[in-house]
Amino acid sequence: MKKETKDNLNELPKTCVAELSDNERLNKDIFRSDFDKLKLFTKMLRTNNLFKNEIVTSTSLLQ
Repeated sequence: MKKETKDNLNELPKTCVAELSDNERLNKDIFRSDFDKLKLFTKMLRTNNLFKNEIVTSTSLLQ
């Protein structure tokens, strides 16, 4: 692991954000492995379940 120094801590992380076209996204999803599709599907189900069970009230927004 790289030793952290003051210079390393001040550097901004280098990230790349690219927007894919609809066709590129479709191709990416089509050629994804079955296991990856299953993981994404279960992640989506868990996220949706969290939203369904959440109760939003004015007091919960203030905390």
